[in-house]
Amino acid sequence: MSVELIRKPINLYQLIDEQQREELTETGIIVPDSKPDVLDVLAVDTSVIVKNREKSGKVMEISGELNFQVIYRADNQEQSIEAINVNAPWSVSCNYPAGEENIHTLVKSAVEHTNVEIVNGRKLSAKSVVKLNVKYLAIRTVEAGENVQGENVYQKADLHDIAMIEDIGETTINVSEILELSAGKPAIEEILYSSAMLKDLKISENDTLEAVLAINILYRPDNDSTQLENEYFEIPVSKSLELDKYYTNLSVNTVLKTLTVKPDEDLDGLLTRVRVDAEINAEYILYSRENVNLVNDAYATDYDFELEKMPVTVSVEEQDITENVQINANIPLECGGENLEEILSVGVKPKLLSVGNDTAGVEINGCLDVFVLYGTGTDMRIVRGANQEVQFTHRVALPETNARYDIDPQIQINDAGFDIASKTELGIKTDVAIKIHLSRKSEINVVTGIKGIKPVEKKENPPLIIYYTQDGDTLWSIARKYRVSIQKIMNDNGMTEEIEPEAGQKIFLIG
Repeated sequence: MSVELIRKPINLYQLIDEQQREELTETGIIVPDSKPDVLDVLAVDTSVIVKNREKSGKVMEISGELNFQVIYRADNQEQSIEAINVNAPWSVSCNYPAGEENIHTLVKSAVEHTNVEIVNGRKLSAKSVVKLNVKYLAIRTVEAGENVQGENVYQKADLHDIAMIEDIGETTINVSEILELSAGKPAIEEILYSSAMLKDLKISENDTLEAVLAINILYRPDNDSTQLENEYFEIPVSKSLELDKYYTNLSVNTVLKTLTVKPDEDLDGLLTRVRVDAEINAEYILYSRENVNLVNDAYATDYDFELEKMPVTVSVEEQDITENVQINANIPLECGGENLEEILSVGVKPKLLSVGNDTAGVEINGCLDVFVLYGTGTDMRIVRGANQEVQFTHRVALPETNARYDIDPQIQINDAGFDIASKTELGIKTDVAIKIHLSRKSEINVVTGIKGIKPVEKKENPPLIIYYTQDGDTLWSIARKYRVSIQKIMNDNGMTEEIEPEAGQKIFLIG
């Protein structure tokens, strides 16, 4: 007799390791020859991008660039406002999980803090703390038994709702646009500062990523080098992810990797246009949900065999929760005894500080890094700058209490506005999207093989067996004990429905 296990492949993923790294970087910033000496630094906008992930022996080499936009007051007669834009490389070595080869490395990066000191008029020293979250995901295929085939074989199967990873990938979205300054705006002499954010991100039904790239620039006009102007642009972004695998849930994380903003000539040779080149990286994970019947137990009337089992952690739920939070704050600014008269430029970036969770919810602790240039005084306006932080806490309720969840949070800014709140305060209103990917886990035992198949020694059964059920008995356990089918027990006892017996109930087994 042949007893065969029919298997079904199940794609499971496991978080092998998660590492948090903080790396102090030091960068020497040299003032270009075309720029005047530095008198004092007004504000610094720092961003970090990951460019490469490469396994080398037992370590994962992660590298990228830091971008510094330094706004300073010049040590010249006009004390003009100047800017330096510098990229600096960085790299971090992380431990690679031992014995693992086929894994995916997911990296999130942020700048924890930047401090810029003046070494001399021609050189600055920037110290930054780069914070990395590195996750190693392994995708494994388990051949789980869904059916035991053979003559006079009876089996019991359990229905499992399993979420499986179908694919992990990434795509690059390139944006290149030439934009016109608003009517009435003077032409550009020099762009001093630019900031950008992706907002209104969504995935349409045809697997197209859609968003808006919002850009702010601060520039020196060519008609008055003592003045500063700002301009705001929005660029629609649309890119097909070209997904060729079935999925029921899609999780996407987008990062603006590079941004270049340069003045561009119009037909009259005036710099009234802006050329924007940007590179957006979108990492995605495809999940599918499937109801799977997996065999839990089996026996045969004429043969003994043993089912080989192994415990497997499966995902039973994959979902994204997004909550929009309005963060309003008044930020005190140093005004030197003067009134705050003008806000020249504001850049706002979100930063995740910590995540805490209990059986009922997730607590997100974050902050907004605020870069601001502003003018004080009426008769003789003085341009000043500041880097400030606005901290916030938000709690997100879990869909099911006391469940085991893996949590992957991220923070994005949907929109930001600002105004003068008082004589010395900047008022900001920021719409923050807190997105948490939840993965609920469960451990099940799956049948992976059959061993020890051998014939059963035949014994002549009495014409009638009367069995009194015990606590915990089921029709399945009784049928398995006496090597009969559940249907036979039902027929012998006049049962029309498969109802589990009560303790002490009399069960007849005939023949």
